[in-house]
Amino acid sequence: MTEPTGIPDENAAQAASGPHAEEEVTLRCNRCGKPITARDAVLTPTGYRCKECVRGQQKAFDTTQRLDIVFGFLISAVITFAGSWLVPRLGFITLLVAPGVGLLIHNAVRAAVNRRRGRTLNQAVLWGSIIGALPLVIITLIPLLTISGNIVPSFNSALPLIWQVVYSVMTASSAYAQAGGIRVK
Repeated sequence: MTEPTGIPDENAAQAASGPHAEEEVTLRCNRCGKPITARDAVLTPTGYRCKECVRGQQKAFDTTQRLDIVFGFLISAVITFAGSWLVPRLGFITLLVAPGVGLLIHNAVRAAVNRRRGRTLNQAVLWGSIIGALPLVIITLIPLLTISGNIVPSFNSALPLIWQVVYSVMTASSAYAQAGGIRVK
């Protein structure tokens, strides 16, 4: 053990001058050894780490290549578009089918990109799902907007639009969640 010398530890001094200077530094990153406060610590399976080390570790798992983003976008857009043609015939069953379509999108994209992954690929799948569903949402919306007079459309005439929107939201969110894009804390 070392004797206290009365000279302040320079790492502790740097941590004390940081954004959370009023907090007590009680932890050290188990990777780089930097002193961290409880607020800045990230619990990992191997212990506490600073946010910089966690970010650096996450970058190592981003294996996406440039064409993967294009393939992910196109595959998700085509599958979502094809599924949206079924929505008027399915009605209430859309609630059961849409998450399955999201899972289908995720599996098809993973197979096409050889199981590579990354945040950009997840976002491409999300945007592909949204854009793939838009044409039929717009086609369903146009008759409701062209009703002449001050007549409010009935619920039955708005129902196809409601199912298209429900399908769009559920498919896109399911595909994005399957890819690991949604983090609940």
